[in-house]
Amino acid sequence: MHLTTEWNINPMPTLSRHKPAQNERSRFQILLDGASQQVGFTHVTDADNTVRASLKKPAASVDHVSLREMDVPAFPARDGVRVHFPMAQEAGKRSKLSAALLNASRVADAGAVIITVPDAAPVQTVNGVMAFERASMRFDLIEAATFSAVTDGADAQESALPFFTAPIEVDETANLAFRVKLTRADRRAYEAGYLSDAALASVCLGLARAADKVLLDAILATAPDAFSLGAAAAQGFKFSELRALVGAAGSGAAVSQDGALRVSGVSAEFTADATDTVIGSFNRSAVAISERITLTAERANVRSDLNVTCWANMQALLPMPAAFWTVGG
Repeated sequence: MHLTTEWNINPMPTLSRHKPAQNERSRFQILLDGASQQVGFTHVTDADNTVRASLKKPAASVDHVSLREMDVPAFPARDGVRVHFPMAQEAGKRSKLSAALLNASRVADAGAVIITVPDAAPVQTVNGVMAFERASMRFDLIEAATFSAVTDGADAQESALPFFTAPIEVDETANLAFRVKLTRADRRAYEAGYLSDAALASVCLGLARAADKVLLDAILATAPDAFSLGAAAAQGFKFSELRALVGAAGSGAAVSQDGALRVSGVSAEFTADATDTVIGSFNRSAVAISERITLTAERANVRSDLNVTCWANMQALLPMPAAFWTVGG
């Protein structure tokens, strides 16, 4: 059981769960609007509302956003404006951040599992403090048992159980953050809500890139062996299970006659989140992502420029590091 004390400082107001009308402000826009009106102090008053003191506080608004609940911004085509957004939805359709992350992640496209870790659930109150419990979670792999011939009268040879596991401890990982300044002039240069939608869309893409980097960094940290078809065959993998992600060095990559990018014949895609080329059975890996990301918007000055920060937690899960190799130049 994990006991956690949670303090909500300058929280966002409770928002209804109904779908907003076309002209309603988005949840992210509400955060920005609230932050632009924040002040860096709070008054302490007595019973007759006389101010006795002023205490400093961040001039900020905070929101804890569920990847499962928040919608990805839509950018419908309109006169004079065209938007390139890789996660764009079909007209009239909406998707959540969790689904958008799956669609944009290169490691997920290669087969890696994206696991959204739910919030810890409140279980009891101890001395007025709410205690939270997070269920134990892990990512398991079960591989084929190896049978061998045994002569009459002999005992079967003992083998290791082909079972591999990686515990999910996403709260123990380092924080990942993205910070950007949105000036008042920037926000006024576009129609209401447009820049906040663009910022949130960029965060969606960035979360997918962060997941790619977290997993690829973890794979490369194990110092994988050089790839060969024989090494993959020895692991018992199907050829169709293999995928390659070609890093910035472009090692081993070539375009085949059918126009597809390949490495040693293996279907490949580019990634800017590694230098080396990685080949492996990505469906034997995962990235755990905390369900809630934290968005903060802090008023930076009297002009109401805003410093916007997104915080996330991710963990690479590699129960079977031998499922990956690298390719030299």
